[in-house]
Formats: sequence, structure tokens, C-alpha cells
Amino acid sequence: MLDFIRSNAQSMGVKLIFGLIILVFIFWGVGSITDTSGGSVVAVVNGDGISAGAFQRAYQQQVEAIQRSNPGITREELAKQNIGGRVLNVLILQKLLEQEAERLGISVSALEMRQAVETVDAFKNKDGVFDPELFRRMAENSYGSVAAFEQQLRDDMLVGKLENLVRAGIWSNSEESRANFEYLRQKRSVSYAFVPASRYVSEVKLTDKDIEDYYTAHKNDFAVPAKVVAEYVRVSPLLLVKPESVSAADVEAEYTKNASRYMSPEMVKASHILVPLAEKATPEEVKEAEAKVAAIRKELADGKPFAQVADAHNGPNAAGPGGELGWIQQGQTVEPFEKAVFALEPGKLSETVRTPFGLHVILVSEKKAAGKKPLSEVEGEIRAELARQSGVGKLNDALDGLVEDNILKKPLAESAARFGLRAEKTELLAAAELEKTLGLSAENAALVMGTGSGNPVDTALEAGDGYLVLRVDKAEAAHTPALEAVRGEIEKRLTAEKALTAALSAAAEELKQAQDGKGPKLGTASVERSGVLTGFAASSELAQAVFAAPLQKWLPQAFRLESEKEGPGALICRVDAVEEANPAEWEAMKEAYDGLMRDRRGNELYQLFLGELERKAEIRQNPELLRQILN
Repeated sequence: MLDFIRSNAQSMGVKLIFGLIILVFIFWGVGSITDTSGGSVVAVVNGDGISAGAFQRAYQQQVEAIQRSNPGITREELAKQNIGGRVLNVLILQKLLEQEAERLGISVSALEMRQAVETVDAFKNKDGVFDPELFRRMAENSYGSVAAFEQQLRDDMLVGKLENLVRAGIWSNSEESRANFEYLRQKRSVSYAFVPASRYVSEVKLTDKDIEDYYTAHKNDFAVPAKVVAEYVRVSPLLLVKPESVSAADVEAEYTKNASRYMSPEMVKASHILVPLAEKATPEEVKEAEAKVAAIRKELADGKPFAQVADAHNGPNAAGPGGELGWIQQGQTVEPFEKAVFALEPGKLSETVRTPFGLHVILVSEKKAAGKKPLSEVEGEIRAELARQSGVGKLNDALDGLVEDNILKKPLAESAARFGLRAEKTELLAAAELEKTLGLSAENAALVMGTGSGNPVDTALEAGDGYLVLRVDKAEAAHTPALEAVRGEIEKRLTAEKALTAALSAAAEELKQAQDGKGPKLGTASVERSGVLTGFAASSELAQAVFAAPLQKWLPQAFRLESEKEGPGALICRVDAVEEANPAEWEAMKEAYDGLMRDRRGNELYQLFLGELERKAEIRQNPELLRQILN
């Protein structure tokens, strides 16, 4: 899907369903991979089909992602994960979201599309500037054409706006946040005794059979994947032509020639008061809502501040404090609201505006006219783009020359210098490390791994925002070291395991004595709900037991724990008292906890919204076709 977009763009919210929520208009977020063009359908959602082709592509993408993360996974193990069912559920949900966005009249403008694309880090060059050529190449590689990518992006943004509208008005209640803080920050005072495993290391005696048995049972732990040392030259338009080489005259000419590229949209900063009213409300319900609006207008006419009246009348999800909606661009709200808000002058109240969510009284506080960004603001972007364009013209010649020299096994450093580039060399790396270090795809990393030692890769490889011309200097085959090569590591592991077992046994004996009132010397500390015991590594198992235990009672078992000073060992403890949260700490952390509560409420609200969409939907699946595809 649009994984590279999701990983570089912030999701800002969700959209609204009447009766559950209502609200603000911002942007960005959910992926969509449905395709109803042609072919048989695997499911029909409210009359719209999900094609077999769309399902197959999504299914294959998911399988390949799992296989990349788990190279040794078997077909049987994949089957147990019910990937097909999960993928179909995602496609159905995405279809429902797209339908809801369409029902509400939500649209995406060309300007929003451009702004969204230019914020994606995957489409930027090394200087952080949007690279149109890189964007085109990635769109064509992933979707076949820029048009197909843009349609996919438009669908995603529509659904993102829907998500935003659901979440946007969420805020926290200070009392609820503080209660959550006090719960999470409450601690338990404990007395404890710790038996370090190091005390028993010298008593551990290993036999050859112990070592051989461990090696046989854990061979996979010692397997070494195939690795290579690669020498390479990285090539991209901006490496061939530096932005600083572009003249000021050329920058100014581009700025003048393509003025429309550097425009900022018209925006308004608005607040509103909402009286909820269903789209299919009865005449009596409409009359009642209009009466509420009239009462609100009277309060405003009597001089009450808009923010005060908004807070008194808005529901919990209708807006931010004071009715604030923030800055709004065209295309981010439903049509009646947008038409009214952009027609208002700052400081003026709107007439009553009806939308699918109810009756609105709107106040605009500020406006920003559409206009051209100053040259100083976009100079870096222009300079980089002109350098990229110039570099594109030189790219093929550079790649052809470097690939030819590489095939002829000429020194890469000398070849690179001819084009103002430089050769680099990796350490000994496995395929996954090549992907991460050089930005190669899994397929290209596999190609490199299959190239023998001393041999060139006879083509340029795509890597991030450019290409690599690469040769393998050294190759090591995958292998499992012989027992003698890893004997020392096995002895270390076995000794640690057996010493820890001995420490647990000793701790169990100390626990019996402690329960009889004859225990060892005790330390004291606090345990947090996160599992942190002062001086030890966190343990969720210990935390659960401590917070569930009665006071002044020893926990009935010893726990494996890592001491910061003494290493692994076994711990026994008694819960002595409850430590309440520090009130002074609340003042320093209340904003963080408010944010935590907003996120939680937003997530719960969105799940309710999704559940409501699914509950009302008419969904029919084609199980026979699904079986054919999955088998």
C-alpha cells in the first residue's frame, strides 16, 4: 500500500458519524488498496465490489512482507495466520470508509494532493527537498503510472479526512487525566532479598555431552548467513550537479516562470457552536434545534463572549475549547460549512448553517489570502529542483560510463572521480544489512548476494533516491560453525543457565525461611506499575504479582531478575505498603497525561465509528473464489 507515505506523514485524526461524534476538518491518513475495475469480485460492500485482482495484490504484498521479516517461515505456518481473512477484512473496512467519505461530500483538491506528496520524506532528496523525478520513478515502480498513484493517494486522503473529522474534537478532562495519572504513578513499597546467579558459577560443572546436546538443539542459533563486502558508487542527479552551483539568475527565472507552484492557499481560522441535528430529523426535532440556536444567538447578542457560549453549548466532540476549529483550507470541510466560512469576514457571525451534523453558528477570527510565497522561502527548493533537472540530463551518461568501467573491472574510485563522485565500501554484510545500509530492495540485495567474489553487478541498482554501481569484493557463504568454533559461547550460555537455576533454588529456600520469620537480610525499594524495581531491570511478571498481592505478605515464588550491579539472579519480596502518586509531579506531567487521555478517547471513538459502519453495511463475500485464490 502506501507504506512509504504512512511512515512519513502524521495521521491527525478521523471523521465523524452523527450521534457518536462530530468535528473538525484537517487532513491525512488511512491506506486504501481496493480496486473494483473488472474481473470477478471477492466481496460486495453496499453494492460496490472488491475485485479479485485487488485482493490478490494485497494478499501477495502481505505474504511477501511476512516472508521478508521471517525468511524461514513455512507454507503451513503462513496458512495458520489466516492472512487471507485479515486482508479481506481490511479491504472491506477501507471500502466502507471511502463510501462514507463520498456520502459526506468530502473532496480532495489538486493543491492538497501536491502538498501531501511534497511532504513525504521518501520523495525528497538528500537535502530534504521534494524531487519530482524521484516521485515519478517511485510512483511508476509501485503503481505502474503517476495517474494510478494519484488516484490511490486521493482515495487515501478522502478516508483520512473522514478519520480526522471523527477524532478532531477530542480533548481531555483534567479530573479524568489526574485519576489516570494517580493510578499509573502509584507504587508499592517492598522488602526483598536477591540471590545473584554469579554466586554459583564456580559450582557449575559441564560435561562434553552437555555441550554436544546444547549444540545439537540450538544449531540455528549459531547459523551465519551469507555475507559480502561490496564496493560501490552512489549516483543521483543531485550528486552530479550540486544545488549551490545553480545561479541566482536561474533561480529567479524559475520563480517567475512557474509562479503557480509557489502559491499558498486561502485559509480561515474559525470557531463554531453546533446544535446536533440528524439529516433525516422530524419537523419537531428541527423546530427544537432552531429554538436552541435562537437562544444561543440571544446570548451572543447580549454580549457574552463567543468562546464562553461555545463551551456552554458544544458537546464533548463538537470542537476544541471555545469552539475552536483551527485553520481551515478549502476542501477540508463539508460543502455548506465551507461555503459559509469562506464567505465570512473576520469578527462576523454567520447565519445558521445546516450540515449533515446539525446547525452551526460560525465565527471567523482571521483570514489568510491566497498568495505567492516569497522567493526567500522557496529559494532552496528551487535551487535543488534546478540542480536535479540538470543532473537528470547527466544521469544516463554517468551510469553508462560507470557500469561499463565496472564490467571491465576498472578501479571504481577512478571511474567515480571522472563524474565528481566517490567510491565507498561496506563492511561484511548479510542481505538484510545491505537493504538497510545501502537502501536496496530485497530483490536487489539478493542479486548482490548471488554475485561471486570479485565480480561486478552488470547493471545499476536502484537504491533510495538514486542508483548504485556495485561490485562484490568478498563473499562468504552461509554456514553453521563447527562445535569447536562455538564451544566457548555454549559453555558461557550453559553455565549462566545452570547458575541461575541454582540461584532460584536457593531463593526458594530463603523464601521458606522468610515466611517463618527467619529470612535473610532484606533490602527495600519501590515497584512501579511498569515493572521497574529500583536497581533492577523491569519485569512485568513481578509488577503484576506485586500489585495483586495483599500487604505484609511474601509473594509465593522467586522471580528471575537482572540486577544492575550483580547481574542475573533470583528475587523474593514482600509487599509492605502503597505509595500514592506525588501531587507535585502532576503539575509537571499533566499535559502529557491529558494527551494520553485524548489519544485513548480518540481511539475508542474511532473504533465505535468503524463498528457502526460495519453494523449498518450490507456485505456479501464470495467464499468459493476466495478459496481458489488462496489455494
